[in-house]
Amino acid sequence: MATSRQRPLKSTALRGTELDQRRALLQRVLWSRQIEKSARIRDFLAFVCERALQEPSAEIHEQEIGCRVFGRAADYDTTADNIVRVTASQARKKLEQYFASEGAAEPKILEIPKGQYTPVFYERGLAVERGSPEPRAELRPATYRRAVLILAASAPVLAMFAIWLAVMLHSQRLAARSELDTSPALHALWSQLLPREGRTDIVLTDSGLSLFQEVLDRQLTLAEYLKPDLWAQANGLSSNPALQAFARKAAQRNFTSLGSVTTAYRIAQLAGKDKGRVVILSARDFNIRQMKSDNVILLGSTRANPWVELIADRLNFRFGFDQQSRYSYFENREPRAGESRIYRTDSGVSYCQIAFLPSLGKSGNVLAISGTEVEGTEGGGEFATNERSLAQVRSFAPLDRDGRLPYFEVLLKSSRVGGAAPGFSIVAFRSLRP
Repeated sequence: MATSRQRPLKSTALRGTELDQRRALLQRVLWSRQIEKSARIRDFLAFVCERALQEPSAEIHEQEIGCRVFGRAADYDTTADNIVRVTASQARKKLEQYFASEGAAEPKILEIPKGQYTPVFYERGLAVERGSPEPRAELRPATYRRAVLILAASAPVLAMFAIWLAVMLHSQRLAARSELDTSPALHALWSQLLPREGRTDIVLTDSGLSLFQEVLDRQLTLAEYLKPDLWAQANGLSSNPALQAFARKAAQRNFTSLGSVTTAYRIAQLAGKDKGRVVILSARDFNIRQMKSDNVILLGSTRANPWVELIADRLNFRFGFDQQSRYSYFENREPRAGESRIYRTDSGVSYCQIAFLPSLGKSGNVLAISGTEVEGTEGGGEFATNERSLAQVRSFAPLDRDGRLPYFEVLLKSSRVGGAAPGFSIVAFRSLRP
């Protein structure tokens, strides 16, 4: 794929911007139209690329990929089982398709040379192809430019999702014993969400949706969210082709936040070596059938994860966003003595709602962690996966005969320091009936 106008990037240890750019490129490749529906190719590329980025001088062998990515035995016969070679061949074709179409404007390209599995990053030449005029700046209003810049700047952070997939889901170095076995408070909750049998879906936030709603100036419903082809036809965009173009791009990208990835990482640690119990999904790839049949962990508020809408009516605290004043809040639908009706976020205060309740089909359970902003969701994820923090809930909800927490809803409050919510305290609690 390399041409005379391309030069390979150095393979020495990478740091800073260059490393971020390569990981951002990998993220765009993994969730491109050519590759996003092929889990096997995504897992293969995520592993070999992250392996190469962490250890540029190391060679990646077929046996290692077969064991780490496809779960083969350490001594399996590669001559009889060609899954790695077939997947690598398919990945090469998909990469060529991506960089020839959707990724034609990428400043760098990614290639898996034939006969080897170590990826190579190339830098395109600076020449501009004829017939590709520069977009006219006047077509892009200030709001659109800001949203596009945010989207671009977030790419290195969003690449963390791919790193997590590669390192955590396919790593064999997790602790032999699950932390749940030695942590009573964690076991009381998470044994019901990470059972020995069955499947647990972690549904990540959709940062593209959040950005699009900033431009749209209203919140999409779940029904609207599930029809991304119609995003560009939303009211208010019909007279602005540039915003329509942005809407189409936002609807095609699976972006998430660092806070969402961090929480998924913590939950994976709780699952221990039995990583098959946890499946990571973007909100775009989730569906109502899974919401009814699986154990589900929803990350983010309805503004970033519309699937929370399906359980909102069963909860006392309801997330809201004031479009004019640009602040988020939780409405206390039935205030008790000493409680406020509105819990509003500001520059110094963050809130998070954690709700544990039965799934829609009653065959599993749902845990929703919804912050008033990204920091709130991340802090709530830390609270729910920390033994000492979660032990606070037990003072409000006694354990049942089997040592399990009953269904509950809790509202947390934290002071925001340096863009983070370092620790939460419980400001309100509700028991939920099955």
